[in-house]
This record gives sequence, C-alpha cells and structure tokens, in this order.
Amino acid sequence: MAIRQTRIFVPGTEPEEDWAETLLGRVLRPLTEDFAGVLEWFWFSRYGSPIDESGDCDIDVIAEDFKRPKQEGRAAIHRSLRFRYALADADRAAFEQRAHRLIARHGYAVSDFRDYDVVLDTAGDRFLGVENRQASRRERRAQRVTQFYMATSRLVLDALVGPDENGRFRCERNDDLAQNPTGSSFQSLHHVFCNITKVPTEVYVFSKEGQNVIGFGTHVYPPPAPDGTWDQSTPYPIWF
Repeated sequence: MAIRQTRIFVPGTEPEEDWAETLLGRVLRPLTEDFAGVLEWFWFSRYGSPIDESGDCDIDVIAEDFKRPKQEGRAAIHRSLRFRYALADADRAAFEQRAHRLIARHGYAVSDFRDYDVVLDTAGDRFLGVENRQASRRERRAQRVTQFYMATSRLVLDALVGPDENGRFRCERNDDLAQNPTGSSFQSLHHVFCNITKVPTEVYVFSKEGQNVIGFGTHVYPPPAPDGTWDQSTPYPIWF
C-alpha cells in the first residue's frame, strides 16, 4: 500500500474567494473520480501561510509567482492544498502522473509527491486522549480520523458547482437561511457535528489597554493585534 501526499500551490493572481474550489474542481475531483476504483482513501485541506512556511514540500522549488502578497500592504503568503491519499503500490505511478498532468495543465505547482505518515499526522496526542494512547489505539484512531476526513472531502467535492463561463468553480448556495444563514450547507453539518460530539466551542474577545480597541477570534486564529500583541483575551463558551 502506498500512503502518499503532495502540496498543490496556486498562483498569487488567483482570486481569494474561490481559489480552493476552483483547484478542487479542475484537479482533485476529476483525479479522484478517475481513480475511484483503486483509491483506498483520500482527503485534502486548504492553507494560507507565510511564504517561508515549508511543511510537506520543498518550498525552494515553488516559483516566486506563487508567493505574492495577498493584498497590498499585507504580508506575503502562499496558498495551497495538502492532498493525502492511499492506493495500491501498482497504481501509484499512473495516479501521480495523472495528478501531475492536471496540476500542470491548470497552472498550479507542486514540488514533489512523497510518503505520508498517516498515524503520526492523524493519531498524535492532539487527536487522542490520555487514556487511549497505546500503539494499537493510535492505529485505530488514525483509521477513524482518516475516514472522517475522507467523508468531509467527498462532501466538499459533491457540493461543487461549475465550471462557469470562466472555468471556475464555487460551493453550492443553500437558500434555507433559517438553518444556514450564510448560505452554506456546511453550517447544518457543523451544527450536527457539534450535537454529536458536544465539542467545546469558544469565541475569544481580545482587548488592548489604553487604545479602546477590541477584536474577536478563536484560540487558533486571533485577529491582527495593534502593535503586534493583545493585552488580554477572554473566552466565551458558545453552542453552535
């Protein structure tokens, strides 16, 4: 079994609102459909990162055109999708050749395709409670987490709409605004996920003393802080 990954970068000129959906529609949806019979699993996740962030790739191979500022006056970033997958060793070469052709055809870039440690990534301590950190449980948790990621990724691909007249893709729009006030079907899925798991969810309020400035965010993504730091943060539990 080949357990592999690559990181797909988009040009700096790609529009912010649909760069990931368009990449998915152009590359990963046809790729995973073409190889549906041989893929054991796959999943993907999107990132916007500082230009010197180099995880899971050889960043020096990625051209400068993929490392431009997102907006004038903002720090330079690159945007990418990490794509992880498993399939039989005999099918690996054909799959990766097809992936590389689709990536190149649409002007995206990768540095390489490489091995992926699925247990290390999906069953590390952040995903496994202190009571269940035996080696056998890590293997099982990695399987469960990967299945969850794959189901989520397949839902995202199923929700794509396009291509439009410009060859671009977007996520479907949901008009049940009572349940999905931003128009995303994934708000209802998020709600059910919270009901199933009872996951603690908190909104943080950040403040800067003496400047009458506040910001809102999460522990993972705080808002930009005046002078680089916030003086205080207060979590408020919410139920989604």
